[in-house]
Amino acid sequence: MRIPAKLAAQLAQLAEAAWPEEACALLVGHNDTITEIVPAPNVAVDKRAGFEIDPAVQFALRRRLREQPRDGLLLGHWHSHPNGRAVPSAMDAAMIYEPGLLWLISAVQAGRADMPAAFRPQPQGGFASVDLQIEEA
Repeated sequence: MRIPAKLAAQLAQLAEAAWPEEACALLVGHNDTITEIVPAPNVAVDKRAGFEIDPAVQFALRRRLREQPRDGLLLGHWHSHPNGRAVPSAMDAAMIYEPGLLWLISAVQAGRADMPAAFRPQPQGGFASVDLQIEEA
């Protein structure tokens, strides 16, 4: 999977702006390249311990992509782990509802975000790491 450096930087900005709460976004792209970040409000009850992408944002994005397929496909979603690691948590594993989607996770320590790590849900449960290449322009 590939992501342009400017989009990886956008994720870092979102994570740092939300810290100490979790931030989240949807990922749009073509094939194995992320081409767009769609920030979404975190509507979880406890935003410091979890994330829930605002369903209205997801529905609007799916509608747009259906009407304008040139824009790409929904490839996955991203969220941050404040004061945590860039690996899926047990809570993340319990939230898998679309197993084909990519998961990007950024760790945020003391308000500073690291580059994201990528994962895919596995049929037997849990996640497998995915190589994520950050490409310069």
